[in-house]
Amino acid sequence: MHISNVVAAYVLTVHDQLRGGMRYAELEPREVAALTLVAEHDGCSLDWLRSRIELTQSGTVRLVDRLAGRDLLRRGVSTGRGVPLHVTERGADSLRRWRGERDRIVDELMAAVPAEQRGLLVDAMAGVLAGQQRRRPQADAACRTCSWQVCGRDCPVDRSVPSTAAGGES
Repeated sequence: MHISNVVAAYVLTVHDQLRGGMRYAELEPREVAALTLVAEHDGCSLDWLRSRIELTQSGTVRLVDRLAGRDLLRRGVSTGRGVPLHVTERGADSLRRWRGERDRIVDELMAAVPAEQRGLLVDAMAGVLAGQQRRRPQADAACRTCSWQVCGRDCPVDRSVPSTAAGGES
């Protein structure tokens, strides 16, 4: 057994199944990312969002236009420093469907792992996430499909961002 093969095959299996869950929720990956990030940072700007979903400015505008056209996202009134973005009730419903499907998929995947090894596996994954130093936008991007409130102060990705006292971004 080759470590790279096992890890890559596992990651691709998870990716493919989660992508199917997004389709079930009638969302594409960048749509899930945009809705999740805006829901967690209500009132964020288009530019803030763009730096976290890795699209050009025009690509981000088109994505927001599509989401607004489907009544999943709405633009607020310009503040002079940008236009705040907000998830609509319909968008929040789509996110709830996505998160339910995501949790079901993960539960099925984890069911294949013996119960006594599940905690070790999750701890190992958290260690990998915490061990890769990131800037704040990169960390937000890593959590673009998460239920942020569930981790609270125990998010391994948050631990990967240097504190502002150490010169990191907030």
